[in-house]
Amino acid sequence: MTLKNSSDQRLLQVALIIPSAAMVAGLGVFAYLGIFSRYGSDDYCLTAFFLRGDFLDIMTRRYFVSSSRYANILFIGLVDNLFGWYNVAILPSVMLILFVLGLYLLLKEIGQILALGWSRWLVFFLAVSVSYFSVLQIPALYETLYWRAGMTSHFAPLVFIPFLGAFLLKRIRLAEEHLPSRWIWAVCLMSPILIGGFSEPPTALMVTILILAIFATWRWGEESSRRSMLIILLWSLAGALIALVALALAPANSLRLQTPPPGLLELISRIFQYPLEFIFDTLKILPTPTLISVALPAVLFYVHYAHSSYELSKEARSRLGILMFVVPLLAYLLLAASFAPSAYGQSYPVARARFVGRLLMTSALMLDGALMGILVASIRMNFFQSIYVRRFGMLALILFALYPLRTAWRTSMEIPAYQLRAAAWDARDSEIRALEAQGVRDLVVRFLPDEQIQDLGDHTGFRLNRCAAALYGVNSILAVPMGEE
Repeated sequence: MTLKNSSDQRLLQVALIIPSAAMVAGLGVFAYLGIFSRYGSDDYCLTAFFLRGDFLDIMTRRYFVSSSRYANILFIGLVDNLFGWYNVAILPSVMLILFVLGLYLLLKEIGQILALGWSRWLVFFLAVSVSYFSVLQIPALYETLYWRAGMTSHFAPLVFIPFLGAFLLKRIRLAEEHLPSRWIWAVCLMSPILIGGFSEPPTALMVTILILAIFATWRWGEESSRRSMLIILLWSLAGALIALVALALAPANSLRLQTPPPGLLELISRIFQYPLEFIFDTLKILPTPTLISVALPAVLFYVHYAHSSYELSKEARSRLGILMFVVPLLAYLLLAASFAPSAYGQSYPVARARFVGRLLMTSALMLDGALMGILVASIRMNFFQSIYVRRFGMLALILFALYPLRTAWRTSMEIPAYQLRAAAWDARDSEIRALEAQGVRDLVVRFLPDEQIQDLGDHTGFRLNRCAAALYGVNSILAVPMGEE
């Protein structure tokens, strides 16, 4: 389905480029704040992990006595080697770029597999919109994006899952041509194992999506390619299940669970209750971005499909109407799946663990808005097919650029506070290195009261102090309040 008038096509491209640039600018401000990220709390220990001796032995001990999340420590070791000491300041920008890229590739594959005929600018607009609104509404921005320990557990897996989804959809799209080779089987198995090792909520989400995809393929897939598609999906599900079992059965979980797990009935009640609380909180606390998340794709897809060369049949309109009701139900099911690990272990998900819910809800709102726009565009009334109404819709898309520019300006007001914290950390880092160069082995340094998560403590036995001492190559470090000099 394409616009008939070439001038309309050019106007729509302009209407996509301007707000896309505005949302990129908004994400750019978030990325810029990331350059002021520094080591804090568990970041010291996650980096010091690789200084403790035999890697396999330490990794095994960590799984049994410290943490079940095996992939985040591997990821941190990789970025430490790639980006060096200041990787914590580089990662937020890198992850935001990958977030947009992964969603772009996924949406591009969806458009190709459904033969939607979307342009690159339209796909990019959708990808950057989902990224922008998800990041804009992150429940705990610092913990989720700028604190490396939190980011690797809750943001990073949601960056990599779209890449996996794009790969699987491409393999499925090519499934009619030939059966998948053994190397594809291996990728389908190993990728979910690696991604699943970051944390439990994204892994539970992967398992649920793959089960639904297998059911849909078995029920509605083309007979000629069904076997190939099922091979791809079943191997992927096997990998996701292996990761989930590895996380669930880790002996270290007993240390993380502060209270005994709930009974079965209470667990089921929590799993169904928590997504509802999250949805109602979103509608109550974030009404403006919620409304725009629906209205923006509705206007876009109305403009894109109104007066199109392809006319929807009555049956197709009925299917789209049904799909509008199915999307919220699927979103609720996926929310329940991603919240289930927290419901079992820690009651309502902590703020940084709710980013998966934010991404799901943003995607569902935008999808329902897009379906609404397509249905309105299919109404064969003079008003809805009027060139003036469509041009007004394009103007509305352009004017939308004011919203992300406004939020970017408001976010930029936080830059001085981030700069001050980074400057204080850098000053202490210089002091530590100077003392170490002088041969001082037991250090007493300034405590940073404005640290967002947790700073070093005032006794050498504190685990963060021990990890920091290992990083700096000294015997011990104490952090105590000091007056301004």
